[in-house]
Amino acid sequence: MIEMSLTLAESDNKAKMRSVFKGDTGQIGFSVVKVLVNRFLESFAFSTKLNDSQVEILTVDTLENFAYESLEDIILFFKMARSGKFGSAKKGIDSNLIFGEWFPQFMEQKSILREQNQPKPELRQSATDEDIFSYKKKLLQKKHKEKVQKHVDYITKNMDRQMLEDFIIDWQKDSEKAKWVYLLKEKRKQL
Repeated sequence: MIEMSLTLAESDNKAKMRSVFKGDTGQIGFSVVKVLVNRFLESFAFSTKLNDSQVEILTVDTLENFAYESLEDIILFFKMARSGKFGSAKKGIDSNLIFGEWFPQFMEQKSILREQNQPKPELRQSATDEDIFSYKKKLLQKKHKEKVQKHVDYITKNMDRQMLEDFIIDWQKDSEKAKWVYLLKEKRKQL
């Protein structure tokens, strides 16, 4: 039997009920799940059994709750439920017990398994000396640029366009200040 070797990990990679049993195959899906529901219910030794109408309702509930899960998930769920993995049935079996208490536990187990099987992003253990040096250098360059920008703003706040043009020419001649000429040219656009 398939359920003897079935595991949660295997059932997660199977085709989902909604995609397998749609359209013309919907009735086949209903029949298959109804057989599974009957088999599940017969495994309990309660004196009162569900009537045909209740079994059909339970089958529909099963199809709705497992629409995005596989047929193997249904088989595995019923196997785990009848073996007491989600708790015991004290007075009888009904939709409230199955889908109100047991189904959420099953889905939680599936969720935990999915999270464990997700590839984890590789985290760097620590920054290397080279990374630290590079970051420090970029930070210092940024601070220096901000300082130069403030200086340019200060010295150009009362300049007219001609004074700014003369200033640009002077800075272009100085090798140290030449790399900051673009800041003066940006100021020229604002005048």
